[in-house]
Amino acid sequence: MANLAAMIIRSALTALAGLVIGSCLAVFLVFGPAEFGGVKVDPWRTNVHIGSPDAPDIVRSIIARRGLLAMSREETVYFSADTDSDGRTLDETCDYRVVFTAQPDARWWSLTLYAEDDFLPVNGLEAHSVSAQDAGEQQNFAVTVSRQQADGFWVSPENGGAFNLTLRLYNPSESIVADPGVAVLPAVERLTCGGAS
Repeated sequence: MANLAAMIIRSALTALAGLVIGSCLAVFLVFGPAEFGGVKVDPWRTNVHIGSPDAPDIVRSIIARRGLLAMSREETVYFSADTDSDGRTLDETCDYRVVFTAQPDARWWSLTLYAEDDFLPVNGLEAHSVSAQDAGEQQNFAVTVSRQQADGFWVSPENGGAFNLTLRLYNPSESIVADPGVAVLPAVERLTCGGAS
C-alpha cells in the first residue's frame, strides 16, 4: 500500500513538473522574440520559416502573437533589431543612427519603428518609417532615430519604450531568399543616451 501511495505521489509530481515546465516554455516562445531559432546578421534577426506554409507550430504561435501578417520568403524577408550593433537594448531615451552603406538588395524595402507593444508608437509625429522611395538613388545614407526631429531621414521613438526596428525586404534577391544571412544590412549606432554619449 505504501508503495502504491509513493508511486501515485511520484506520478502526480512528475505531471505537475511537466505542466509547469511546458507552461513556462510556451510563455517564453509565444511572448519571446519572434526570431527565436532564426538567422542573425549583426543586430538584425530573421526566421526563414516566417511566411512559410511549413512553419513549425511554435513559429506560427509567435507570429500570431506579434500580429505579423507574413508573406512568403520569396515575397518578403523580415529583419528585426531589438538592440544596437553593440548589443545594447534600443531605448526611446537614446539617439541612434541607422547607417546604410548600400540599399538592401531587394525590389523595394522599408524600415519601420515599433514600440515595445509591437504597435507604432503613439506620439502624433507620424515619423514611423523610411523606405526605398524616400532614399531614391542614394546608396550611402543614414536614418536618425531620435525624439528630436532631425534633418534628412528621421523616425521618432517617442513613447516607444524599448522599441524595435523592422527592415522589410520586398522581393529580395535570390541569394537572400536562399540564405538571409548574406544580406548587407545597416549598422545601428547609438549616438547619445539620456544626454550622454
